[in-house]
Amino acid sequence: MTISTIKLAELQANQSIEMQLLIRRKNLAQSRNGKDYLKLTLGDSSGEIPAFLWDDAARADAALKEGDCVHIQGRTQLFNGSLQLTLNSIEFWQGPVDPRNFLPQTDKHIPTLQRVLLQIITDIRDPWLKRLVQAFFVKDQKFAADFALAPAAKAMHHAWLGGLLEHTLGVARLALKVTPLYPQINADLVLTGALLHDIGKVRELVYERNLDYSTAGRLLGHVMIGVEMIRDKAKTIKDFPDSTLMLVEHLILSHHGEYEYGSPKRPKTLEAILLNFIDDIDAKITAVTAHLETCKSADSDWSDFHRLFGRAFYAAPPADAPDSAVIDPLKDPESAPATPPAPPKLF
Repeated sequence: MTISTIKLAELQANQSIEMQLLIRRKNLAQSRNGKDYLKLTLGDSSGEIPAFLWDDAARADAALKEGDCVHIQGRTQLFNGSLQLTLNSIEFWQGPVDPRNFLPQTDKHIPTLQRVLLQIITDIRDPWLKRLVQAFFVKDQKFAADFALAPAAKAMHHAWLGGLLEHTLGVARLALKVTPLYPQINADLVLTGALLHDIGKVRELVYERNLDYSTAGRLLGHVMIGVEMIRDKAKTIKDFPDSTLMLVEHLILSHHGEYEYGSPKRPKTLEAILLNFIDDIDAKITAVTAHLETCKSADSDWSDFHRLFGRAFYAAPPADAPDSAVIDPLKDPESAPATPPAPPKLF
């Protein structure tokens, strides 16, 4: 049986397959009898699978590199309880490559996220801040499209296509919830920072075939890139106030909070302090949630050890948890109103 549209997560043992996959990792090794073989990790948007090429391995190793999209033929089999591929052939794929076929994606509905973000922008009352944000998300359609597809990180949190939009909206919604509790804070400034704090990631990360850093990302980082992007947009707005621009730039420069976390400046305004914390909340809650979903066995209430957090996490459901699942309108647009409800006013 030949399968061309199936995802890796749907494969079963003893299936003959023909697929386009991405080389995540590869290594030329030798068997005990001294024969070369190629060990690979192949992936698509649903997951990864180990694969082995036993014939003409040295030629394939020289012709292919990690990150290449390849056309493969082979057969699945179980080994020590895990699925793997024995390859009959592997060739470089010459056709177009859509990153959505090979990289993990948000489970949210992107057009709905975009509509909610645009609705939130209308709540910015300061005309200068609103025009600055609109210069990115309303007037620059190329940026808006790139922003909607980009991941928020390579590994730590929201490391999937659409993750940057999802994370930005999460931080913006937190801003809308928290700022009414602190009337001494400039809510418009916090919301602007929430929407713009990670815009540099559209240039820091590359995500056509795998999630990685661009050269600019490695040399400058998204914080400095983002400040440069904001300065460039502000120049297109006649008479944009220097004092307002400086406050926005400080939000971007300080949103990581501490020098050791990659922040060129520490937060020195109330708005910068708040942005740092709500950014951290959304990132960490999402990171731990993803870890619990992917790194916890069904027979345990605890996750595997999380290397970056330095701990395992408890995941037992509360005793009074409701039986019926709550529908998330950002995941299931058909269950949501045709027009998403407007977010709460800032005050």
